[in-house]
Amino acid sequence: MKNKYLTTIAKKLANLQLAISLLFTIGLIIAIGTIIEQDQSLNFYKQNYSDISPMFGFLTWKIIIFLGLDKIYTVWWFLVLLGLFAASLLSCTLTTQLPSIKTFKIWKFYNKPVQLKSLSITDTLDRGLFNSFAYYCNDNNYHFFRQNKKGYAYSGLLGRVAPAVVHISIILLLIGSTFGSLGGYTAQQFVPRGEITHIQNLTKFGNISSLPNDLSFRINDFWITYTKDLKTDQFYSDLSLLTNQGKELKRKTIFVNEPLLYNNIALYQTDWDIVGLKVKLPNNEIFQIPVKKITKGSRKFWFCSLPVDKFLGKKLSVVINDLNGQFFIYDSKGILLQQSRIGDSVYLSDDLNIQFLSFLTNTGLQIKSDPGINTVYLSFLLLMLSIYVSFFTYSQIWLVESTQKIIVGGTSNRAVLFFQQQFRKIFKRVTKVVR
Repeated sequence: MKNKYLTTIAKKLANLQLAISLLFTIGLIIAIGTIIEQDQSLNFYKQNYSDISPMFGFLTWKIIIFLGLDKIYTVWWFLVLLGLFAASLLSCTLTTQLPSIKTFKIWKFYNKPVQLKSLSITDTLDRGLFNSFAYYCNDNNYHFFRQNKKGYAYSGLLGRVAPAVVHISIILLLIGSTFGSLGGYTAQQFVPRGEITHIQNLTKFGNISSLPNDLSFRINDFWITYTKDLKTDQFYSDLSLLTNQGKELKRKTIFVNEPLLYNNIALYQTDWDIVGLKVKLPNNEIFQIPVKKITKGSRKFWFCSLPVDKFLGKKLSVVINDLNGQFFIYDSKGILLQQSRIGDSVYLSDDLNIQFLSFLTNTGLQIKSDPGINTVYLSFLLLMLSIYVSFFTYSQIWLVESTQKIIVGGTSNRAVLFFQQQFRKIFKRVTKVVR
């Protein structure tokens, strides 16, 4: 009785109209998720979806929060829809696709010559060529079976597996993406060169996510390469993954699109910044002077004031364009006094020189964990494999031996012209044997 109920439920879930409806609904919800910003603060939604001017005349922040549209890809009702869609595909695979493959493997003999007339191509052979025809069918990758005066051959059964593989790949994609959304996290961090830090500043954290307790990372070095016209070419970070005891687990130099990967955790190079300037004053004091970033169009500048008031009685400023080591010194009126480089000693007066030791930099990192990513990759691999397999043509040939002739007929699910050419080719080879 239990199996009967399960079979009934599976057949209802395998309904094509239900699967199409679920797919359409999921697609519509995903489209809504691209319109409404995801994972923002409550104040963001209050400001952009206020009660005074609701989007589309009805969509306010209260509706968004109540329905979970701010986290639409992890809200419970969206996950239920994904589960139903996966169950529908699985039911279709188990109740329709896999049984149909078993059906295709069954030998299907025709008993009467008249049954072959409805096939896409038919012809006749002289009696006594049954075995020769079977031989050349096998030579063309057909599986041939004989039962007295009847024969059956098929080729390309693998092509019938493609729909089932497509279903399995989509199911794996749903499982992997769901697990990744629920169990993954994303963090954005600016870390100074030489510092050791843990994962923090989370921008996304799944419902069942957890941070590694025994993992930290150190920025060993950071540098930038430039093109011939002094534009930024690439920026690099030398990273080490450490245990809490300081043991190095892995070390790698990362750059844009070349992350460090470790146990489903990926550290990406995303940005960089200058946070300070280290200088040495005449009294051998070493100062770390904070800088302020100024953005003008697409260009960035860093600005700071030198602590030399007590030596010169006036203020001086430093402007930094990039990390190539060059900087500019201006007076309080904005007049350029000197242009120098890191490591140089700059004489600001006859008895006053300052040595500029180094820039203090931050490297911008994105830390991502997606426990479902390998499942997603596997699903795409299976999907590509199914596309390739689907090009295999499933062809069938039947033979019925009458009192005078052997009636031969065949059909193919696709590439009919190719099948007909192959069919004629086998016939020619068989008839050549007689001659």
